Amino acid sequence: MNTITIEQAKKINNRDVFAMNNEKNSDGTCVRWRVNGKVKTWKTRPNEFKIPVKHGMYDYGYITEKNINMFHLNGTCKECGF
Repeated sequence: MNTITIEQAKKINNRDVFAMNNEKNSDGTCVRWRVNGKVKTWKTRPNEFKIPVKHGMYDYGYITEKNINMFHLNGTCKECGF
């Protein structure tokens, strides 16, 4: 599994899909999180970003530079076929 780099994270579009590395669905595939808004970046802190994501109907969260290693992009995981 390839984790996401900061440069890739800043180029994410709305409705892109991430998969979580350490959580699996009942069929063995990685849990998917969809981008739910615009990527937030700061001019004064160039290494920081915040990506709003959604899972299912009620789970919301953010992918940040602190938890980016827990996710991978579509087409980069051979384990889950995502």
